[in-house]
Parts: sequence; C-alpha cells; structure tokens
Amino acid sequence: MGETTMTADDTRAAVLEEAGALFTLLGRLFHGVPDRELIAGVADGGLFDEMPFATSADAEAAREKLAAWTSQCASPFSDDDFHALSADYTRLFVGARRVLAPMWESVYFNKDRMVFQHQTFEVRAAYARYGLEVDALSHEPDDHLAYELLFIGRLCHMGAEAARRGDASETDRVVADAVSFAVCHPMTWVPQWRALVERHARCDFYRGYAALVDAALRQLEGELGSACARVAAA
Repeated sequence: MGETTMTADDTRAAVLEEAGALFTLLGRLFHGVPDRELIAGVADGGLFDEMPFATSADAEAAREKLAAWTSQCASPFSDDDFHALSADYTRLFVGARRVLAPMWESVYFNKDRMVFQHQTFEVRAAYARYGLEVDALSHEPDDHLAYELLFIGRLCHMGAEAARRGDASETDRVVADAVSFAVCHPMTWVPQWRALVERHARCDFYRGYAALVDAALRQLEGELGSACARVAAA
C-alpha cells in the first residue's frame, strides 16, 4: 500500500487544529475559578510537555516554567497543590482590595481601571459576527482573557474545517479574522498583564501560563498573518 501524501489543505488544517487546541486549552484554564479536575489533568498528564502549535523559543521557556511547577506537585495532584494554586489565583486575579493582574482588556486602557468600556463592546461585536455570545450567568465582561482566547480557538477550528473542505477563501477569511482579533485585542494588553503576573505570582504555573499565552499570540500573528494580506488583496 502506498504512502498517503498530505495536501497543502491537509497541512494547513493540521496547523489550525493545533492552534485551536492550544488556544482552547488556554481559555478553559482561565474560564471561571480554577477547575481542579482540569488542572489535575494538566499536571498528571504532562499536557504541556509537548505543546501543539507554540514552538518558539519563548514558548519553550514558558513550557519550562510549567514543567518546573509540575515537578513540584505531588503525583497524583493533591489537594494541597490545588489549594496553593487557588490561593495564588485569588491573590492575583480576584484580590481583596486591588486586583494585582486584572484579566479584562478594558482595565488596561483607562486610568480608573474600569471594566465594561468600549473595548468590551468591540469584543462583543466580534463574537456576534460569528453568532457567539458570552454566557450571561458567568457575570464576566466579554473582554475577559478566557473568552478572548476561546474565541481565537474557535476561529482556528473553523478555519481547519474550511481547509479540509478545500475552501481556501473561507479559510483565509476566518484565519484573517482570528489574527486581526488577536492583534487588535489580546495582543494590545497581554504583555502588560504578563509582566504583572511575573512580578506578583508565587507559583510557576501562572508565570508559565502568562508567558505561553503571550508566545502563542505572537506565533499566531507571525505564522498565520499572511491570510490577512490575501483577504485584503482579494
């Protein structure tokens, strides 16, 4: 039996599936309060040992931070590990008086650190163009980091589906929207957020996570940004 040769569409679909898987995982990890089962799966399963899509030197450095955290955890992941992680989450992202590393885009663009600013509604409009909306029961603004990452993951998966169908123009359109959203939204504030996390975090999990988010966004722009030029030229 002869070898199966991957077409250009197959290769593109595979890359987009990897990007979609990574951004979806990153979004899920910060969707709501820490999920013990999900985080235990990350620690016990070594999910960051071989990361999909993110292959840059910065991503590797982030992986090393996450590996360092994993090595410090009990095997299997223990209640003490989870309580330490949850305490750091509360201190960093909830706060008693002041949130040390806010996870909402709007906060980074007004001196009063207010949420539900115009960035929130721009993000909401981007979701709506794909028939998506934030779950009202979450009580989180639309420009929360988790939602922005989940949206990018969703678009990458949609682009992969279009590539498998051989629909190059639809693939380009969806991927261009993913890259444009990343550049116009999370990439405008994630570097500042990452710096705050690195300054204030007590465990390597959040330092590694923030570094990985930053690296993945930059790789998305660098590796898939050519779709924007093709859409603009069409």
